[in-house]
Amino acid sequence: MPKTAENKTFAYNAAVEASSRNDVGFFIESIEEDEGVVTYLFEGKLKGYVGWRWSISVFQGDGNVPATISEVLLVPGPDSLVAPDWVPWSERLADYKALQAELEAQAALDAAEAAELDEDDIDEGSEDDAADEIDEESQDDDGEFEGSSSVDDESGEVADTVSDVAAEESALTNVEEGVEPEADAGKTRKRPRFLRRRNRGAGKKQND
Repeated sequence: MPKTAENKTFAYNAAVEASSRNDVGFFIESIEEDEGVVTYLFEGKLKGYVGWRWSISVFQGDGNVPATISEVLLVPGPDSLVAPDWVPWSERLADYKALQAELEAQAALDAAEAAELDEDDIDEGSEDDAADEIDEESQDDDGEFEGSSSVDDESGEVADTVSDVAAEESALTNVEEGVEPEADAGKTRKRPRFLRRRNRGAGKKQND
């Protein structure tokens, strides 16, 4: 079938009758589908169908048979926005189940790793607590030793003080009695002058 201008106009008018003149744009191209069948494509201007096209198939037999319209369609073009390909429910369900199984396996793996980390933390905490207890016990022992040594020091100081006081008292007694300390034991020495004067004064008073 020859691609005549009359058949193109015939196809354009068919598209306008299917929609409206405002919804049909310029001619794009013609495609020979089969013997006697040619498809004419026009721009589509419908709102929400950007990039779509009007497709009108015209059939004309041999001889003087007039052309007829086989179909009028609105089809997407190469740049038009279309819905994704339809996927059967059985395939979508299988994909969903596979994804759920993968997520559950990953969750179980994460839980196992978290449990192992918790056990390691508990073990480390127990070791630290044991070390702290040992340190505290050693510090307590040191404190006891220090306390005992301080008590011994205080006892020694008290003993030294007592011995010093006793020595002073003994020396004073020896001086009053005119006897030298233990270093000169068994030897008699002269009384000091102030004692002799005191004794003389006491003797005169008795004579009087």
